[in-house]
Amino acid sequence: MSHASAYKRTHTLQNPNKIMRALSQAMISSLLIAPLCINAAEQAQEKENDLEVITVTSQKRVQNILKVPITVGTVSADTIEETSSLLLSDIDKFIPGFNFSDDSMTQSGVSMRGISSPNISVGGDPSSATFYDDVYMPRAAQNVMFSDMARIEVLKGPQGTLFGRNAAMGVVNMVPNAPSDEFEGFAKATLGTDNLQRYEGMINVPLADAVYIRANVLSNNQDGFVDNVNDGQWNADFKTWQMGERAHNAARIALLWDISSQTNFQISYDWDDLEQAPSMNIGISEYAYNGGADYMGSKADNDVRNGVEARDMYGVTAKLNHTFNDEWSMKYVLSYRDWETENRQDEDGTGDIRRYFDTSNNEDSDIFYTELQLNYVSDKINAVAGFSYSKEDVSQTTELNMTTDTYATLVTGDLNKQIAALTGGMVPSMEHMWNADEWANTLNMLGLGDAIMAAIGMAGVPLSADIVNATGNLTYDIVSTQLPALANPGVPPEFLPAYVPELFGPEYQGQFYQETVNNTGDFTNWGIFADIDYAINDKWNIIAGLRYSKDSKDFTWFTPINNFSGVPINSVVAMQGGAQLPLNNLLFDAVNYAASDSWNKLTGRLVSSYQLTDDDMVFASYSTGYKSGGYDSLGATSAGVPIAFDPEDTTNFEVGYKGIWADKVVANISAYYLELENLQNSISSKRPGDTTAIPLIISVDKDIAGIEFDLRWMATKSLTLGVVSEVRSTDTKTPMFYNSQGDLIEAQTRSDNAALNYTLMLDWMPDFGVGTTNMHLDYAFVENNNGNQAGLEDFRAGIPEFYKDVKDLNARISWANDADSLEIGVWGKNLLDERRVVGFTTLTADVLGTPGVRTNRGLEMGVDVKYSF
Repeated sequence: MSHASAYKRTHTLQNPNKIMRALSQAMISSLLIAPLCINAAEQAQEKENDLEVITVTSQKRVQNILKVPITVGTVSADTIEETSSLLLSDIDKFIPGFNFSDDSMTQSGVSMRGISSPNISVGGDPSSATFYDDVYMPRAAQNVMFSDMARIEVLKGPQGTLFGRNAAMGVVNMVPNAPSDEFEGFAKATLGTDNLQRYEGMINVPLADAVYIRANVLSNNQDGFVDNVNDGQWNADFKTWQMGERAHNAARIALLWDISSQTNFQISYDWDDLEQAPSMNIGISEYAYNGGADYMGSKADNDVRNGVEARDMYGVTAKLNHTFNDEWSMKYVLSYRDWETENRQDEDGTGDIRRYFDTSNNEDSDIFYTELQLNYVSDKINAVAGFSYSKEDVSQTTELNMTTDTYATLVTGDLNKQIAALTGGMVPSMEHMWNADEWANTLNMLGLGDAIMAAIGMAGVPLSADIVNATGNLTYDIVSTQLPALANPGVPPEFLPAYVPELFGPEYQGQFYQETVNNTGDFTNWGIFADIDYAINDKWNIIAGLRYSKDSKDFTWFTPINNFSGVPINSVVAMQGGAQLPLNNLLFDAVNYAASDSWNKLTGRLVSSYQLTDDDMVFASYSTGYKSGGYDSLGATSAGVPIAFDPEDTTNFEVGYKGIWADKVVANISAYYLELENLQNSISSKRPGDTTAIPLIISVDKDIAGIEFDLRWMATKSLTLGVVSEVRSTDTKTPMFYNSQGDLIEAQTRSDNAALNYTLMLDWMPDFGVGTTNMHLDYAFVENNNGNQAGLEDFRAGIPEFYKDVKDLNARISWANDADSLEIGVWGKNLLDERRVVGFTTLTADVLGTPGVRTNRGLEMGVDVKYSF
């Protein structure tokens, strides 16, 4: 029995009930011992009996998080530092129901309550919105480093009323520190495993009584953990990266002017420069390094030409705040962000020139965003209303690159099929038509050898491999002109093509063939919103909110007919018979399409909260969310009509409790039921007639029910313990589709439970009488349920590391002097050195037999030194 089959047998049938039962017992036990809490926290804004009370802006108002009647998770600047976190993927474990995947920095994805919709198409959007400094961040721009960050807020469930665009499943809100009236700063250096070098600095300077400036810079560089042994035959003038190598720099400068006691103005400039190794691909095929057996080792052979992941980005943001009187105030935000990305990566995981295949996703985009927010506060009412508008211009070129040697491999496969059909399988298949022995043998068995020798003036001489080699392209050119008649007996010559242009000889080897899809998009979004929090009495509040949103998208596709080295190849017309390239698989000429559409939606929320005591609150909410429709940039048309996909709609019912028990425990628990329609899901699919798998969008429906909880217990003055976890069950309805191996997966409805997952935390501050010592530990566990995936390809079954549970132990011990000016830390990540396969590359798995894997980095250790002034 395969590993995958065994997994399915033991987990699919048993684990759902075990998970629900175990977590239900854990939750009830926790409620009996102590209430469950939010894993929160900005630096303490105020304190009640030494327990933090956190303020957030998740409702476009500054509020105590324990009084906010929505499910919010936060991670503070202290937590970011104590965990040596740099990206959202480092802190997602502290917030139940939230996951951030950064296998690719420029094509990352937010997942909320199991829903993620990342894809490489600029025509689509994520299901969860990301905001940075009050500004919406599009897909390729949302993965930014934590440089001088105040806190991260994660709002789960539909948040369209207040945040608008693409907040159907939730919002990630990153809040950087603003300039202040104090002179302060720090310099920090972090050194670690794999030559990690991270340098960070910040300075905040009052320029005048009412003008302050804050500047920070962050540089992060680290070697890879898998050595690329490829000699880089075409990379003489370009760097060959180690797999997992990182090089990322960012900076920010902000100026705040207190114009008066009622008005302030802030302008900031953000800069981000990324140039590092492309997404990892370690081959597991027989053509890969050491036959694919060492995919968990320290070496791989990856021959991608000019491979890189790069992003050059800057943004300018201006914010104006004004208080009219004790009741009325406003905020106005204006922002422009521009970026260019390149993501050129290996798709075959080998150094075999006859299986070379790479793709590149190149984007040039900018977005203008503005929002006006009006706030009203009285004894009974806390209201916010306003409008937002964004205009995004995108340009994307998606490349598919292969060597002519690989192209000939594809053609060989097509020839084998045609020859088998003509001869009833009597002629052995060729591995590659440029193998002279195989080519000569095939032609002789087809009875073409004598005719070819006569045509070249060597009648009576047998066709041999030596003659094939000596004549270069000649025998291939002859067969190219004869093949149409052979493959179509009885068809008059005037109805046949003169030759088969994709059949060419070995004199073209070592060159490159490219197909591209060029897309442009002009996207606008605007919305008006109002949200009113009304206090019926001292304990009972009602919140009602509405937003009207409208999205418009103009989108184009252009795919030129390609050629290489003077050999005209119309990759669609020439390859109708089989060896058709993936980006043009429904087209019979150069593609030049344009489409426009618009979508609008009225979304809202109704929330009721009741303050049981000063420290305990319960709430119930009904909310709806929306994500606009869009276009599939790669699957351009269906029957000549541009492909568009429908908007996503979400409806969410939620109840929750927040409170403080015994001045020791902060609690947050929520239960929800969510309906999601038309989830725009990206899959790798090889449809009939396709040469290889391509990314496609399919729409699925989901019903999700779950419970989320966390716990932070101040056991003593120096010891804090925490746990976060969730229970989630999902019913998924998927349409019929073809997986990456071309297997038809029937339409189905299935039920899945979220993998058992939890994070345990410990912070201990022992008093040694000198300075301040702190020890932080966190352990994240995620049970593996990969065996439950629909349409699981066979090649995944032989990879046991794909079925390993996540067991991630991390620690940091730090000491700061009494003046808090010097801090020294020693840290470790993945202390159990757990290695696993975190994903697959499948684009060439079927057509070239070259799947690959991505693995995680092993044990990391290091030190950091911070000087503050």
